Amino acid sequence: MAETVILIVDDELEICELVSMYLSKEGYRTLSVHDGVSAVQAAVQYQPDLILLDNLLPDLNGVEVCAQLRQLVDAPILFMSCKGEESDKVIALGIGGDDYLVKPFGLREMVARVKAHLRRRNKVEKAHEILQYGSLCIDITSRCVWHNRHLVKLSGTEFDILVLLARNPGIIFSAEDIFRKVWSVDVNEDVRTVVVHVSNLRKKIENNSTQPTYILTAWGTGYQFNSVWAQRGLGRTPAGKREQFAVT
Repeated sequence: MAETVILIVDDELEICELVSMYLSKEGYRTLSVHDGVSAVQAAVQYQPDLILLDNLLPDLNGVEVCAQLRQLVDAPILFMSCKGEESDKVIALGIGGDDYLVKPFGLREMVARVKAHLRRRNKVEKAHEILQYGSLCIDITSRCVWHNRHLVKLSGTEFDILVLLARNPGIIFSAEDIFRKVWSVDVNEDVRTVVVHVSNLRKKIENNSTQPTYILTAWGTGYQFNSVWAQRGLGRTPAGKREQFAVT
């Protein structure tokens, strides 16, 4: 079995050493770099399975690095930042980050988050499953999404939230429910991270994100996938029909 490689990007050597120590105990191979340029180079060279990225680096900020990494690798990117304002999270997750840890964070929680993201990344579906709702096509196995016949680029977390909701049309999930099911950890976390991901997801799959037709808000409760699609008899589609959603 190939080893799991985790890239740690932080200009504080002590943080790199602590994070590396905890992850190494779990059997992961870790690589540490201390600036944005080195992070991009290491990502290209080693193709890590997951990246832990500091938001404040000496040459480039974490958001700039994340934007570059998203063009080069599809590994989950977890921000590590001392900036905990909602606006900081919105920017980081909007640019392609999958998760956001605010310093100082618990190292055991960090490990739990890493494991959760790697589980989702490595999960193999037993059957080729495709969900089709109107102009939205979700290929569960290949982790690809098409909208209006165009391929939509989602982060790993955005994809998993979409699948959770789309597999259960009409079922309301609170932000806490989504966090527990998608992150696969039960921690006392600011679930505004979920709100940001849902907002980004709507911008990518809705014709008008301010008037969504797929992901609806149940005010004061949570989110649900529009049950109208299920009532129309839409949903799981044989894998052989995927070609009609090829990129045009």
